[in-house]
Amino acid sequence: MSTSRLRVVVATLLFAGAAAPTTMQAVASSWGGGSGGSCANSGCTTAYAVPLPVPQVMTPTSTDATTDYYTVTERKANLSVIPGKTTPMWTYNGTWPGPLIRATSGRQVKIHVVNNLDGPTSLHNHGAHVTPSSDGGPTDTFPTGMSKDYTYPNNQSARTQWFHDHAKDVTGRDVYMGLAGLYEITDAQEKAFNLPSAAYDVPLVLQDRTFNADGTLAYSLDSSSYRDGFLGDTQFVNGAARPYFKVEARKYRFRILNGANARYYNLSLSNGQSMQQIANEAGFLSKPNNMSTIKLAPAERAEVVVDFSKVPSGTSVTLNNGSGWNSSSGGLMRFDVVPTTSTDTSTVPATLRPFTPLPASDVSVRRTFKISQDRGGMWTFNGQMYDPQRIDANVALNATEEWTFDNRSGQDHPIHLHDINFHVVNESWQSPTGPDTEWKETINLPSWSSVTIRVKFPDYTGIFPFHCHILEHEDNMLMGQFKVS
Repeated sequence: MSTSRLRVVVATLLFAGAAAPTTMQAVASSWGGGSGGSCANSGCTTAYAVPLPVPQVMTPTSTDATTDYYTVTERKANLSVIPGKTTPMWTYNGTWPGPLIRATSGRQVKIHVVNNLDGPTSLHNHGAHVTPSSDGGPTDTFPTGMSKDYTYPNNQSARTQWFHDHAKDVTGRDVYMGLAGLYEITDAQEKAFNLPSAAYDVPLVLQDRTFNADGTLAYSLDSSSYRDGFLGDTQFVNGAARPYFKVEARKYRFRILNGANARYYNLSLSNGQSMQQIANEAGFLSKPNNMSTIKLAPAERAEVVVDFSKVPSGTSVTLNNGSGWNSSSGGLMRFDVVPTTSTDTSTVPATLRPFTPLPASDVSVRRTFKISQDRGGMWTFNGQMYDPQRIDANVALNATEEWTFDNRSGQDHPIHLHDINFHVVNESWQSPTGPDTEWKETINLPSWSSVTIRVKFPDYTGIFPFHCHILEHEDNMLMGQFKVS
């Protein structure tokens, strides 16, 4: 769907807010430009006029020998995200993006989530290996005024995850309204790597939004308008529109999340410098990959190390987005290089986490899921729309299977399986390349192509979803279920 068509069909959602702007959003006084006259985007924002906010790390409400406990409140908040306007949003603990939860591998986290919004919600910790009761699936919702407890065993290696709403039919709207936050797992191996850390380990959440004249977010629950995915016209990083970030002339680790509903990002640095990609959404790669361009579909992550010691102090480097399907070219944020305040002793190891693929000899079942769009515009797997009463794949506990997704549509689809990681066997019958060769939990499926993944189903029995992570595709029925037993 074209951007112009999207602008024609958008409608206003007005949500009453009660909270004052938080530290993350208290940037309005720094804006360049104004809200009147001709604007390059609906937010009337000026590039590189506000500093990059960094999500706040949550402190547990309590701890014991095995578990850290947190409380997350879903509530409305009036936030200053564009110049001269107040934008009502739906938030976790009053910020957009939500807070950052840092967990330790092997140590349990319990989150008590309170719903103070206007409808049922379901919190999904995207990438977590959990039981179905804590997965936050589309029908496992809890209503306004109620709460739910989620348990995360964190029996996974170090990685960057994120949590977001997953309520059936309205995931796109709810995430667009602000329901997204970060979740990081660390382990002893990560600490031994001596990567850039503390203030030099920075998350970057990429999202886009479109605004009405009064500053409210433009989105419509008329799903037929957005079945091809919603693209905003104003670009945000960590809730700030095209910010700047002062970096010292040293190495930084950036954890980049594509948290947009439907936008793809083709990331590069304006000086042509390569980025060392050390991890994706399933954790560390086997070795760093020097990348001049990194493409991220919705929900994909890339962790990169950028060495600014090669950039003269007093100069700037822009993180650019290239053009492409569901993408648009332009600067996303600017790095302003200043002298370093201390010696940089961080390193990037030549080898990271070993990768051992699942043996082909272990594969017991092969399945194919064909993606298409019916005459009514709904998306389908094998001609069937999502039905929470139907199981699309019955899987044996500890079985290894190969799944082929065959895209018979003219659009890309990022495919995400809940609970488990997989690795790519082939992409349109060719071997994968680069970071796609190792563990993944979201993989982009280009139009008129196929991808085959190999996956094992350990530990937990029950029902889990798999779906496209263009949120409007998901809301318009491009979702299935597998049952492990």
